[in-house]
Amino acid sequence: MSDASLIALFSVGVASTSTVLFLAFRRTYRLEQERTLMRRMRRRLDRMLLLSRQ
Repeated sequence: MSDASLIALFSVGVASTSTVLFLAFRRTYRLEQERTLMRRMRRRLDRMLLLSRQ
C-alpha cells in the first residue's frame, strides 16, 4: 500500500475512534446528570415526607 492510502486509513480510524469516544462520553455525562437530578428529587421528597409525619 502507498503512504497516502495508509495515512487515509489511519485518519479514518482515528476519526471513527474519536467519534465513538465522544458519543460514549456524551451519553454517560447525560445519564449521570439524570441520575444526579433523580437523587436530588428523591432526597427532597424524602425530606418532605419526613416533615409531614412529624
